[in-house]
Amino acid sequence: MNANKDLLETSIIIDTGVLVELLENSELGKLFFKHFLENPQFERYYISPITDTELKYIFCRRNGYQQAKKIVSDFLKDFIISSESKLRDDAFRLKCNFPISLADSYSLAVAIVLTIPICMKKENEILNIIEKLSAEVKIMFIDDYR
Repeated sequence: MNANKDLLETSIIIDTGVLVELLENSELGKLFFKHFLENPQFERYYISPITDTELKYIFCRRNGYQQAKKIVSDFLKDFIISSESKLRDDAFRLKCNFPISLADSYSLAVAIVLTIPICMKKENEILNIIEKLSAEVKIMFIDDYR
């Protein structure tokens, strides 16, 4: 099997919203765990560097700096954080062309650069432009696994 096909079939990018659900052990988090983390098809889980920062920020507001840093760093030890320098041009282009958050533009850029699917939560910001984004990247919504 060639490396690109192997990466495509065994890897996924995970957006911040999905990871928050997972950390909070919500219904969507449990669905993600069951359908992706327990699924032997998936061997590699990628995130953007902005996702790392965003998760720490979200949990810092709730638990303070030191605890958030420890919780998130421990949680992300098995995830691959993509190099920011390789994502800049695609993240910039996406942010320039679509009314989406910078964090979403970076997560989507990982999917574009690696040509692998991304798992996100359904949010209007993405749903409003899904047809245009779908021309560039395969988006899987965790909400669809209910």
